[in-house]
This record gives sequence, C-alpha cells and structure tokens, in this order.
Amino acid sequence: MDGIRRLLKRFLRLLLPWDVLRLIYRWHACWYLRGLQVNLDPARKTIVVLNHFYDQDIRALALANREYNLVSIDAVTLFRGAKIFFSPEVRNLHAPYADAAPAMVERYRNECRCLLDRLDRKVKVGLLVSASDLFYWVREFIAVARERGIGTVILDKEGVISPHDFQSEAERIRTKAPFMSDHIFVWSERQREFWKRAGVDESLITVTGQARSDLLYSERRNDLDSLFPSVQPLVSLFSYMDDAYVPAELTISERLTWRKMKPEAHDEIACLAEEHPDYNFVIKTHPQQPDLDLLRRKYSRANLRVIGGAAVSNELLQRSELIVAFQTTAVIEAMFLNKRIIYTYWDPLLARLENDLLPFHRADGLAVAHSLEEFREYCRRFFEGDTTLFAYDAETLRRRDAFVNGYIYRPDGQASRRFLDSAGQFVR
Repeated sequence: MDGIRRLLKRFLRLLLPWDVLRLIYRWHACWYLRGLQVNLDPARKTIVVLNHFYDQDIRALALANREYNLVSIDAVTLFRGAKIFFSPEVRNLHAPYADAAPAMVERYRNECRCLLDRLDRKVKVGLLVSASDLFYWVREFIAVARERGIGTVILDKEGVISPHDFQSEAERIRTKAPFMSDHIFVWSERQREFWKRAGVDESLITVTGQARSDLLYSERRNDLDSLFPSVQPLVSLFSYMDDAYVPAELTISERLTWRKMKPEAHDEIACLAEEHPDYNFVIKTHPQQPDLDLLRRKYSRANLRVIGGAAVSNELLQRSELIVAFQTTAVIEAMFLNKRIIYTYWDPLLARLENDLLPFHRADGLAVAHSLEEFREYCRRFFEGDTTLFAYDAETLRRRDAFVNGYIYRPDGQASRRFLDSAGQFVR
C-alpha cells in the first residue's frame, strides 16, 4: 500500500503544474505549523530542533533540559516542498549547491521566509538546532533565520565516518555544500578532525559526545513488548541499506551492493525465529532504508518483527540478549553496553572494500563471522548457552573500550547537558 501511495504521489508531481505543486506544499507546511501543539513557558527562551530522523537525540535533550522551551519540528513534513525547487543533482549533492538556479533559490528562500515567520509567531524562535546544514532543504531556512537574527547550530547525528568517507565526504561537503551554521557539536575528537577537513574553522567545533547515548543511562522503555504475543528474550539484527558504506563512486559506476551477505543474514534470522519460538526477534532497518515494506512482507512472524524509524534503537540495544550487525553505529553502542555481538563479515565485496569500512572486523570485544557457516555456528553456541564465545579478558575489554571512546567521547550520560550548556551562548 505504501509503495502504491508513493507511486501515486510521484505521478501527481509529474502531472500537476509547478505553481500548483508549490501552493499544495505551502498549504501542507502551514497546516502542519497551525496544528503544532506546543506548551511554552513565557519566561523561557525557545530552542527549535529540526527533527530529521533525530528522535532519540531530541528525547535525550528533553530529559536533560532545564532552562529552555524545547520544540521539535518534523523537518520531513515542513520542508517536503523543497524538492520542486532544486535539481536532482543538487538534491543528491552530485552538484554544488551554489550551482542551483538562482531564481529558484530565491523563490525557495521566500517560501522559507513564510514558514519561519509563521513558526516564529507561534514559538518565538531563539535558536535552531539541526542534524546538518548540508541538506538542500535547510540551507535557505538557515539563511533566512540569520536575516532575523536567529542562530543555527548543528548537533551532529552521524558521528561515525568510515575511513573512505573521512576523505571523500569531507571533500564533498567542502565543495558541494560548505558549512554555513554558527557552530557544530560533534561526538569525538575524530569527528572534529573530519569537520576541519570539510573546511570548518576549528573554533566553530565543540566535542560534547553523542546526545542519544545519555538515554542508555536515563531511560528504560518497554515499547517493544506490544509487538509480540508474549515477553521473551530478544535477539536483534540491525539491517542496512544495500549499498551501506560502499563508496558512492562505486555505487554509481558499478552498482556495488551487499547483495549476498545482507539477504543471507536476514534469512538466517528468520530460520532462527522458527527454531527458537521461546525468543523474540527484531530486524531493525535504517530510518531511511527503502526496502522496509518488502522486508516486512517477507520476514514477519509471530516472534519476528521488522521495524523501522529512529526511536527504538536504544531499547533494542538495552534489551537484546544478542545483537547481529554490520556497518552501523549500533555496533559501537552495543560494545559500550557490553552486549553479545556477532558482526557479519562474509560478503565477497569485503575483500575489495576492507580498508574503506569502519574497522569493526579488527576490533576487540565482539565475534566476527567470516562466513555464513561461522555465523550459524556462533548462533548455535549462543542458543545452547555457550558463554565462552563472548567471554573476554580484562585486556581485551580495555582495548574495546578504547575503540569505543575513539568514536564517542565520554559516554557518561551527560552529553546532552554539555551541549545545552554550550549552546546557550547562541540563543537569541
């Protein structure tokens, strides 16, 4: 049904005149703002967070917040109409944002003026917080905010950059969509170096850690229980895009994907769910993963659910007895939580891309499955209660913790507090 709805929307965009589309999108955005429910303390200044698959970070900020009105805006809804003002090349960062048609950029800026005026009248914006400023839909909004004397800071959501992207993405950002906000808050010293390479002045970068890691201290949820007939021990597989962490140039030129390992891992989880009805299983997709509906149709069982979104990752990490994953931040977070982890690492493409990926295959404190057969063996040992596979000595755990802290600075439950303390200087 969702696929049919998307096709219908795409057809209507092609069929309707451009000015009609613009009016529809403006009406949709204004309708959203008009219906926005906010509870404001007039004695407090307001921080508006543009929520672009940012749920856990916003929840962590809200729990740490003591001095501001914190308002979350659904960025996908508010800026849905931005796509009609920009070419696919600009939208996908295949061409510099500066190459966008000037007349269309000005028209979009006028749309942003309209949206910001309405938003400001409703909540009196003191500061904008965004996951990034390289998105085509947010850059004119930031520019308009600056016209109004409203600052924008970035609370970086993607704090784990692969060795390949550490070079190529920094170059792409610098040349295609240069940093334009007032400040950026990042997860680690490694990320500070990445953003320096992307052209950001070092004085505009502050290391505070990963905001959502605070939830591992401050929150314990049981939302997953409603998905299953009964509460049972949990096993989670963190799924991924078909081309996750494959260098973009190879995805375009050779259509390289994890076409072997990804479905094999999914199939094996489905088999395990059949073999172990006394466990619940979750396949968790990336928030923007396009095959969510397909995976649901193929794999959903009474004790196996396929779920998307960005709101449940921490609960999965906290509650899972076993975590299966590939190239994802969840591996680092699971290591931090001292979880049992099986890292899938048998796709033929790995021999070619080994040095371009996050080096989990060389990390301590997790089990690396170098073949489907080895993955099956590790799972068998887990379900038979063999604890030796995940028993690590003190030196191994020390090296694991050093690895984690290289990517997430001080996961001590205070990252959101550090951000709010530092961001206060930018609030109007």
